[in-house]
Amino acid sequence: MRKGTKMNRIAFPLAVTLAIMFSSFAICSAEDAIVPKNRIVLFDGKSFDGWFRYLRNNQGDVDETWKVKSGGILTCAGEPRGYIRTNAAYKNYKLHVEYRWPAKPGNNGILVHMVGEDKVWPMSLECQGGYHNQGDFWEIGGLEFNEHAIGGHRVRGRRVLKYGEHNEKEAGQWNVYEVWCVGGTVRPYVNGKLMNEASDCSVKEGKICLQSEGAPIEFRNIYVEPAKDLPWPVIPNRKIALFNGKDLDSWVRFIPGDEPDADKKWTVDKVWSVRDGIIRCAGVPNGYIRTTESYANYKLHLEWRWPGKPTNSGVLLHRAGIDKVWPQCVEAQLMNQNAGDFWLLSFSTIKADGKQIGPEQYANAEKMNPSNEKPAGQWNYYDIVCDGKTITLSVNGLLQNKGADANPSHGPICLQSEGSPIEFRNIYLEPIR
Repeated sequence: MRKGTKMNRIAFPLAVTLAIMFSSFAICSAEDAIVPKNRIVLFDGKSFDGWFRYLRNNQGDVDETWKVKSGGILTCAGEPRGYIRTNAAYKNYKLHVEYRWPAKPGNNGILVHMVGEDKVWPMSLECQGGYHNQGDFWEIGGLEFNEHAIGGHRVRGRRVLKYGEHNEKEAGQWNVYEVWCVGGTVRPYVNGKLMNEASDCSVKEGKICLQSEGAPIEFRNIYVEPAKDLPWPVIPNRKIALFNGKDLDSWVRFIPGDEPDADKKWTVDKVWSVRDGIIRCAGVPNGYIRTTESYANYKLHLEWRWPGKPTNSGVLLHRAGIDKVWPQCVEAQLMNQNAGDFWLLSFSTIKADGKQIGPEQYANAEKMNPSNEKPAGQWNYYDIVCDGKTITLSVNGLLQNKGADANPSHGPICLQSEGSPIEFRNIYLEPIR
């Protein structure tokens, strides 16, 4: 990255942030929300104590729609439309729910941060429960969040698609849905896999609902726990393959302002593709792919080559904030003949060679040695060690840069689209120790 090559895109992200911030001023829950100090069992396996059952327009019989059967199982007939909700509101918690489809799978959902009157559907954030769509978000009643507000190929009206492939079991088998609600962030996990993230939610607390919406479903082991020992950032304790060689599952593609063309094809689909075990990037327009997970304290290995004329790209470390061009992060430069430079983007900082670099919109710390990159068409490799706030960059086995006191010091890892076609392979993390 050269300082003059990056466009300053502040206005749109600022507008998104302000819109969400001001909307939150007008919304509050009707009662003080409970912050769990210990595990709170929401369903006792015997009764509806602590719950309120609601059906659309108060039609139908809640005792026919919602029942408790032996074995501590809560059953839902799926019709009429409605939900069962907690009487109490909660904030800053981990929600644990187990569910299964006793017959043909259908639609359902978990509503968090529900506020306002009972209706179909109340203001809330829906963590989708539809079969093979678990982990999608639905914005309901104006509850806004960054990932919905910025738009792009994952946003379909009020819906924000999950990160990648589903992780659900077949009908009849029990699944585990865990939803972390921490401050303004909501992260749903299905059977241990992170499916999505909503940040800067305009409502940060509220009641918890389980929907009745289309097909019979069963629940058990429903409880909330304190939001401690967060599962992110991930600190590797074994080798983690970030790229599976087949597709971009576990990656998020981002191009600002992405819209489908006349053939209903999104820009990200034209920029990023996988073939023969290689991630292929067209290089234009500017954007990136990033890991769905946030990471800290790791060794990153990746290989890259220029199939044609070499130009510009980069590995963005510790990406913070919302997706934009360019986010706050520490860039390990990939511009031709400049691999090994640091670029500090969007007011990130680092100390290199004893000097403070940043905070500025763009700041640079040059590599230690002359370029040791290979010619176009040949594979190069980056070995990057992020140890706390220290980052070292080695290109083709040669140490090229070292920085200390990096800020930010953890986050997703991004690969840039910024110039011309570039290819990546063999991307993985390993423990430092």
